[in-house]
Amino acid sequence: MSSEKPKLYEFVGSCWANVPKIAISETGWKDGEIEWVSINLAEGKNFEPEYLKINPEGTVPSLVIDGKTLTDSTSVTSEIIKRAPHPPPASAGTSTSIIEEVHADAHDPNATLLCAVDDQDRTAKVQGLPKAFLEGRQKALDKIAPTAPEEFKAFLEKKQKGNKAFLEFYTGNPDESARQEHYKHAKELWKSAGILIRGVITQAIKNNGGTFAAGNTPGEVDYHIITWLSRTITNTGVEPHSPASVAIPKLAEYTGGHEFDPVISKYWDAWLARDSFKKNKIH
Repeated sequence: MSSEKPKLYEFVGSCWANVPKIAISETGWKDGEIEWVSINLAEGKNFEPEYLKINPEGTVPSLVIDGKTLTDSTSVTSEIIKRAPHPPPASAGTSTSIIEEVHADAHDPNATLLCAVDDQDRTAKVQGLPKAFLEGRQKALDKIAPTAPEEFKAFLEKKQKGNKAFLEFYTGNPDESARQEHYKHAKELWKSAGILIRGVITQAIKNNGGTFAAGNTPGEVDYHIITWLSRTITNTGVEPHSPASVAIPKLAEYTGGHEFDPVISKYWDAWLARDSFKKNKIH
């Protein structure tokens, strides 16, 4: 067994890096037992060859522990729980499928953050985080890709091209057809998010008869649900950690206008009160 301290590669602005952070706080790990290494996604540090050697997909989180490397939030979180002093109660039998559904591209919280739903939203994103984030990535990719090791060159050039096209939607002057196609995709993402909440998430909570999908206390499935839900709520424009009375009506508006089952508000407010949520500034 390696004597090196486990390393969690993360970024404060990453939705999915928040999953293992909550797991660490919820399951009894002491401060400092896992070393956190920040990889600044807004500056494209995840595309540097040194990090791609750890995680060839250039994503966070990654966990290096006892000589092995895990490179997605699901496996990272499971490993943290497996080794935790106080693991959570067993989640519902369908927890794996729920986690997979939460991570589906159809309602990706990074996409609802970066995509605009109409001209007004596009203007706001030009002046806010989305354009700045895409610019930071592009600057890094334009610098790194030309001189990257051959093993990473094709990956980086693909990212460079894709990010540039996305950025030009905000920096250029896309025609009516291009704008409407973008807005259509964004609205579909929000619609899918609403279906997830009103269906899978609501039923997961109700099926266990408690406040959380795992029952009266949160479990592994909840760590994934709450990080997705929190980022999705923040993407509506409400302030992070706003109470359900503010956050949930806005979320309903963005996801089709239909009210949510009361268990969603109860779930959200219960998480707002938890130390793990507050300590890690989940947003």
